[in-house]
Amino acid sequence: MILKNLNSEGRLRRAVVSLSLVVLAGLVLQGCTSAGMPQPKYPIYMQDRPAEPTATIPTAPVEETPPAVTTPSPSGSVQASELAPLTPPPPPPPPPPVEMTKPATPATVAASQPSGAAYIYVMQPKDTLFGISRRFAVPIKSLYALNGLTVDSALRVGQKILLPASAVDKGVEDHANGPTITKVKTVLAAAAPAKPVVTTPPPAKPVVSEPAKTTTTTTTTTVVTKPTVAAPTMAATKPVVAKPVPPVAGFPANAQIAQMGKGKFIWPVKGHVLVPFGQLAPNIRNDGINIGASSGTEVKAAADGVVVYEGDQVKELGNTIYIKHDNGWYTGYSHLQTMKVKNNERVSKGQVIGTVGQTGTIDKPQLHFEIRYTPSTDIARPIDPALVLP
Repeated sequence: MILKNLNSEGRLRRAVVSLSLVVLAGLVLQGCTSAGMPQPKYPIYMQDRPAEPTATIPTAPVEETPPAVTTPSPSGSVQASELAPLTPPPPPPPPPPVEMTKPATPATVAASQPSGAAYIYVMQPKDTLFGISRRFAVPIKSLYALNGLTVDSALRVGQKILLPASAVDKGVEDHANGPTITKVKTVLAAAAPAKPVVTTPPPAKPVVSEPAKTTTTTTTTTVVTKPTVAAPTMAATKPVVAKPVPPVAGFPANAQIAQMGKGKFIWPVKGHVLVPFGQLAPNIRNDGINIGASSGTEVKAAADGVVVYEGDQVKELGNTIYIKHDNGWYTGYSHLQTMKVKNNERVSKGQVIGTVGQTGTIDKPQLHFEIRYTPSTDIARPIDPALVLP
């Protein structure tokens, strides 16, 4: 009886030991699996942003992006965007000058304008397509289609922008501050009466000869029209093709950006870079850098400029300041605890503009810092701050 009890106890102990080993092995395997698959965490405004084409020319997007830094988007876009193809198509040729209307008929002049174009607006300094879209209540996509442009086409002061018949002038604004639009048909009306109304034949005395003279005059007008139309058309075509070439130079390469921005900027705050610039994963992109620092650390202006935005309208970025600098440069500062400057205030390099905080959708104090550049009046694009910071 004693031997049976001993055997039973031995078998029970072996079963308990075996079960313990199995459970222990499972826990070890689970620990190894979870330890080998770290899940990086990024701020929400960097997520769900697939890679975009990196042309030799930031973000958002994008028709809703305001022009020159009015309200940044969750991506930190100054205007836009927004971002661009390698070589935008040249803008359409301007309407023929009044001198050409002398020989040309209304049908000939009208043929040079794209169908649907009813008005013309002339670009002024600081103008953008988004500003023109808002002022004249024309969808931005309609402007692109009517003028053969894309979201990143380079624009120039003095360029003529075609508008549809539905355009309505709501009044001058910051990024559409030129004179009101002019009708395309106005040019045609001025051209038509130029020479056809020649009343030279009526004064002739013989009544019988009047029809002959009228016929002769009509024939002469037709003969003159043919060579004259050909000559001005050739002359007008050449300069129109040549003019758009300089503005369509494209966005500068990194080496050029580094050279242009050398010595212009300083670090806004000292600290460790928590998140670098650029495409970090298939759907993760950062338009600036995130610098870790203690809450309340002073944030300084990276260069001289004027404050063009101060607020917290984008909840993901929290308290944000954007500063416009000379020659097409912009800088942005987000997640601030306090903001010590106001809109339209002029600031100098190194001036304290706020303090590091934890506003927006982040889990610890840090500064989201952006540098943007545009070679024209179009949307400023984000560049890697490491290219121009000391």
